[in-house]
This record gives sequence, structure tokens and C-alpha cells, in this order.
Amino acid sequence: MPPRRAALVPILPSSDLERSLAYYRYLGFDVLEHAVGYARLSWHDAELHLYPHPAIDSMANSMGCYLKVPDPDALRATWTGDGVDCLDMPVEPHHGPTTFAIVDPDGNTLRIGPHPDPDPEPPSATGRN
Repeated sequence: MPPRRAALVPILPSSDLERSLAYYRYLGFDVLEHAVGYARLSWHDAELHLYPHPAIDSMANSMGCYLKVPDPDALRATWTGDGVDCLDMPVEPHHGPTTFAIVDPDGNTLRIGPHPDPDPEPPSATGRN
């Protein structure tokens, strides 16, 4: 049996789960679960969770996450062609290679960058290789 991988899942606020689900479906995310007060989505093998926060201020929200994909330039071209506003995100090299970003209706920022190794060796049980 291959070793299991660890996963860290971002949980982002949403002022309107139905609107957020529609937005992320438009981007190509799949809805794994949608219950009252919570939603689980996936982008291939990555997960994103949403929880209700009716009072979230989209202009003051600093929440976000980093999505690593095999070909961020191709994804950007697809999303831009679909009318999604893809933002240039110049960052310092020590923060990782962000190619672009999108901001959802609640102000959550998804930074998109390359996945350097599509099948990295999983960490040992201690978290160290």
C-alpha cells in the first residue's frame, strides 16, 4: 500500500454560500458536499472549504490560499477567455512563484502558481523526508 499524503485544506468565509458555489463551479471546481452552513469543493485533487460569514467585508477580507497547478499559464488563458479577472501578482521569490491571482466575490484571494513536481515523494510519518 502506498504511503498516505498529508493535506492542508483552506477554509474560507462566504457571505452567501450559494453565490460562492456558483462562482467556484464556474471556475471548474466540483462540489463534494453542500450542507447547511458548510461546503466542500475540489479542484482535481485539491480541496477548498467554505463557511458562512454573512458580515464578511469583501474589501477588508485578507483570507486566501495558494493553488498549485501543472500549467498556470494555460489555466489563466482559459479563465481569462471565460471572463474571469486574473490579476498579475508580483511577489518576492521567497514567497513562491505566483503566476496570477483571482479574487472571489467575498474578497478571498486565490494565488495560482506552478506545481514544481506533480508527484512529489510524500513526507515520512514525522513530516520530515
